[in-house]
Amino acid sequence: MSELVDRRGRRRASRRGLWTRLGLLGLAVMLLAALLWPQPPVDRLSVAGQPFFLAGVNYPWKTGQDFGTGGWGHSGVSDPTTYAEVDTDFANMAAMGVRVVKWRVFQDGRYGIVFDAQGNPVGLDEDVFKDVDAALTIAQKHNMYLVFTLFDSGLWATNCTSQGVQMGGHADLLVDPAKRQELMNRVVIPFVRHIDGNDRVIGYELIAEPDWGVRALNPENDGRIKLSLDQVRTFIRDMVGAVRSQSTALLTVEANRSRDLVDWRGLGLDYYSFSWYDWLEPYDPLNTPASRFGLDKPIVIGEFPAQSTLHPLDNVLNVAWQQGYAGAFVWSYSGIDKYGSVANQRANWLDWMRQHWPAVGLFATPPGSLPELIPQPFSVNGIQLYPVGAGLFVETKLFLRDHQDATAQIYATPIGQTQAAAQVRDQVVPDSIGQATIYVTITNLVSGRPYKLSLGLFDNQGHLVKWFDQIANVELINGKVVTPRLSDLSLENACHG
Repeated sequence: MSELVDRRGRRRASRRGLWTRLGLLGLAVMLLAALLWPQPPVDRLSVAGQPFFLAGVNYPWKTGQDFGTGGWGHSGVSDPTTYAEVDTDFANMAAMGVRVVKWRVFQDGRYGIVFDAQGNPVGLDEDVFKDVDAALTIAQKHNMYLVFTLFDSGLWATNCTSQGVQMGGHADLLVDPAKRQELMNRVVIPFVRHIDGNDRVIGYELIAEPDWGVRALNPENDGRIKLSLDQVRTFIRDMVGAVRSQSTALLTVEANRSRDLVDWRGLGLDYYSFSWYDWLEPYDPLNTPASRFGLDKPIVIGEFPAQSTLHPLDNVLNVAWQQGYAGAFVWSYSGIDKYGSVANQRANWLDWMRQHWPAVGLFATPPGSLPELIPQPFSVNGIQLYPVGAGLFVETKLFLRDHQDATAQIYATPIGQTQAAAQVRDQVVPDSIGQATIYVTITNLVSGRPYKLSLGLFDNQGHLVKWFDQIANVELINGKVVTPRLSDLSLENACHG
């Protein structure tokens, strides 16, 4: 009997040993496969099945309302003036070797989305798809690719109205499950479904810098409306699901600083993204290896200034390349703010792109020599300001490429307000090469109050042809013209003074 038990014990031990050996063999095969099977590189992103380093340009907006219409009228991409301007910009970017452009769509919800009286999103307005199709046509024409940024944190972090246009004020879209689902069903899904199948759109940045509107990530008392991190994460997770139901494009969220990247894990994103500007250097230094963040997906520098006092443009690109990032997007093309214009550094940009072309070229042949920029149909080329009594004398040089006559109207709007306090007009008669100078005097400005100056060009029927927002910031103090010191928040958002 004991011999039988012993034999059975040996057989059981033998079987256990066999399963152990088989398990170890299976593990060895899996490890070998992991070593031999090509893995997606952490410093590249897949576009049409091939890995690339996305060296791109932020083209945040042309008019501020590039997609859809609203209370200020239609100025979207399909508008003839805007189309000509955007087409000119893309021609110039293509000539300097730009392959990917990041472009904002709904931003703070001011345009494009139709809301009912209770704030429920009920759909997209009639011009959104026209503008999207115009943008895709331009991208196709110049053989360039797009990453659409759907929203920014202003959607819920701001709340003000200007001439009937609501800017922000939509926190309920994040905190109310029913409204959030309606946004997905009636706005996000139809938008992405309309685009799906067009190879020009390679990605969606779901929200730009949501951190500004999250209490835990931005506890400063800066006038913004703040929500909890969980509420914003739930919103992003629902957006991921909505976009994924219609598209296989790359998905990301752009943190406003690198230390916040970890807060956007576990949401189904394809890569992580963050902004870097000079003010962040003491806290979140640029020259940090991507691997140090310990994330499970590639990382892209989603914004960096074209004009930095610390890192020249090509140095930022080199840092991103050498430290294991999967791309970098310069802010911005046209220089809409104090961070400069990559168009003014196009030779440096083109040189860097040529040196790295196999990894950044996205299926295109290398660009040729850099031509001169094609001029815009309309431009403001200079402004001079002089005090005169209690007012301001303004001398402004304009360029009208097609030489048509127009009427210019200059508006002075107190910073932090949305209604102009003063306006004055002058006739524009360009010379034989399209140049003109206008001279106007703005009166009744309040001493010590900062104003922004904007300019509208109107045709002979009184229709707005071109709007130039914030061509200058000015303040009159003791009869002198000074440039006011303004916070970034007051410059970026009309809801804050």
